[in-house]
Amino acid sequence: MFVQDVPAEVRIDATALYEAAVADRRAGRYEATVEKLDHVLRARPGDVDARLNRGLALLALDRPAEAEADFLAVLYAAPDYVDARIGLARAAQRRGDLVQAEVEAGRALAAAPDRPDVRALRQTLGLPALWRVDFDLSRSRLSAGLPDWSEARLGVVRTPNARWSVGGGAEWTERFGQDDVFLEGRLDRRLGAGGVYAALGAAVEADYRPEVSLRAGADIPLTAGISATLDASAARFASGTVNSLQPGLAAELADGRLRLAARWINLWDETDRRRDGYAVSVQWAAADRVRFRLDHADAPETSEGVTVDVSAASLAAEVDLNDRTSLRFGVLKEDRGVYDREAIGLGLGWRFW
Repeated sequence: MFVQDVPAEVRIDATALYEAAVADRRAGRYEATVEKLDHVLRARPGDVDARLNRGLALLALDRPAEAEADFLAVLYAAPDYVDARIGLARAAQRRGDLVQAEVEAGRALAAAPDRPDVRALRQTLGLPALWRVDFDLSRSRLSAGLPDWSEARLGVVRTPNARWSVGGGAEWTERFGQDDVFLEGRLDRRLGAGGVYAALGAAVEADYRPEVSLRAGADIPLTAGISATLDASAARFASGTVNSLQPGLAAELADGRLRLAARWINLWDETDRRRDGYAVSVQWAAADRVRFRLDHADAPETSEGVTVDVSAASLAAEVDLNDRTSLRFGVLKEDRGVYDREAIGLGLGWRFW
């Protein structure tokens, strides 16, 4: 219902016109909301409630720049108006500026830490969780009468803002009657639609894991949905140093629900011999809370200080049990030449905003 459709007595009464505009906004009649509130604001230019509702209607009409102007005007007149701060965060997210959205969400939380909608704002904006904790277990059965392998890993990632994340992990493995504990820290930096990372790791009294390793990589957007990847590593084993360089390509299809990736794996083993192979993967978001991943690789791998050619295939699924908890399940089969390996893994992930 537009202004010309409103009874004359309501048009004259700015308060009644404001109430009619709010009713329109709640009913999804956003164009009518904006027109009514334009009239209200001509009569009462300092009405912050009318300005806020106009901004919300403009945001619903996908006009974030105009909405931001209204929210800023509200905050200029009423700096503690938290709903306007929330509006700024949503407008920034609509423009694709997650960094600014995060800044505004943080300001809203500082102003109103007890409001449930403010506490949930980061999550509803699609911002990364402040904390993520992952715990994974796997058990492998080997052929040729060899003893089983066991693995357990605990990882923690802190994402203080949309640009940076820092994490660490501890992995315990048991192979052929020997235990190793490998510790690694990692730093990620987002750069637009891409990013870079670096990771440093070491084993405690290494038997077969690297004594020390350094990894780094980059994701470089080429065109919409297509990016180049580059990963490099250097690891020192008791038997010698192993280096790798892995260029690749990745493509996101179906509005980001499908991701295809391939890598060319180049490895210089402990004898400084160059060897190569490849790895491909398919990730599919089958539903909002269900994701699948299929991987295949035929490439050299250093294990127990010796580099061998390994052909591997794996299938994994991840299900979000709720907004904070995910369950993972995976199976893997490898041909390692002298023996085969079959593995099954389970994992849990927790996210905290």
